[in-house]
Amino acid sequence: MISGIKDTFDKRHIQRLQRENKHYGSTTELIEVETKKLETMCDSNKISHINYLSIDVEGAEFEVIKSINFDKVYIDVIGFENNYNDTSLPIIKYLQERNYIVIRKSLDIFMIHKNSIFYKK
Repeated sequence: MISGIKDTFDKRHIQRLQRENKHYGSTTELIEVETKKLETMCDSNKISHINYLSIDVEGAEFEVIKSINFDKVYIDVIGFENNYNDTSLPIIKYLQERNYIVIRKSLDIFMIHKNSIFYKK
């Protein structure tokens, strides 16, 4: 159903989870899993260029994006879940400061780097 990182869960997600648990008679279980930063995965696999990065981590999108070392990896297009406009706006601003522009905004937001070969001006 709904998964994510407990420490970054938006209170609205928690409320939704509680409502759905009550409605469907389901329960919530915390499962501890090992996580790695994107930078760690890129370093260990010698990745310096990503064409498309999709981020859907139920409210932790900004934490993932802030962990990206843009000096070490170039990403053409970043797509991330648009959970709530008030939490997406700071992400958009952060990426705009790194030369990304919004190309589509719906349930997901897609941003492309201004220097990407895929960007059609």
